[in-house]
Amino acid sequence: MGTMHSIKPWILAASTVMALACGDDGEATDTEASDPSTSTTTGPGSGDTEPTPGTTSAVDDSGTTTAASSSGGGVCEFERPAIVTDIDETLTLSDAEFIMQIGDGNYDPIEREGGAALIGAYADLGYHVMYLTARSEQIMVEVTNETAREATLRWLEEHGYPLGPDDTSLVLAPMFLTGDDVVAYKAGAIMEQQAAGLRFDYAYGNATTDIQGYAQAGIPLETTFIIGENAGVDGTVAVEGEGWVEHASEHLPGVPAVCVE
Repeated sequence: MGTMHSIKPWILAASTVMALACGDDGEATDTEASDPSTSTTTGPGSGDTEPTPGTTSAVDDSGTTTAASSSGGGVCEFERPAIVTDIDETLTLSDAEFIMQIGDGNYDPIEREGGAALIGAYADLGYHVMYLTARSEQIMVEVTNETAREATLRWLEEHGYPLGPDDTSLVLAPMFLTGDDVVAYKAGAIMEQQAAGLRFDYAYGNATTDIQGYAQAGIPLETTFIIGENAGVDGTVAVEGEGWVEHASEHLPGVPAVCVE
């Protein structure tokens, strides 16, 4: 794990840093395979097509399994419906917000309006929330001396995002990644969680690396919501504007409750 003692290198190479810290759409510079096994569990524009509610289930702590309908009440036993969301320029206003937080841990990255309410509504409906970011675990934040994970968790908590230990997970990249390496990392991290029993019904992002990673993991394009300049790219659902308020008001009423008692 590397330690950053000065923000000057980030300032001198800002465009490169955005790629390294946030996983933008730049050319890949690190061809080493990413390792989604480093994921750690910590404590909804609007589309015309919604997934058809089916029977879902998952394994409980005792190892027993029973089926439950995903269209209403009951505890999922074999498979847990979930959503995945990027953070930088998806929940925050731009990639630059995290860069500024790296330089001064007391800086509060600006949130896209309605982000916490959107993600919180999914959690209230019973969906597991996976925060999936290409922020590197190797980053250290100036002034507060936090790791990227600690700073990210603090920001999510302070802005009211759900962080229940059994109902959410935060996954950061094990190293600095860009371009195709980000795609492989995000797809691999999602597939790892799918193998563990999560079924990703909805996905949120802003970058082409989000779009490609989600698609490689088999998340339907018609429930992949993209905001910003890449909105609607490759058949995804475009979210207009700079925030999530209108999308939530149009989309959430059609989202079924799942995995709730």
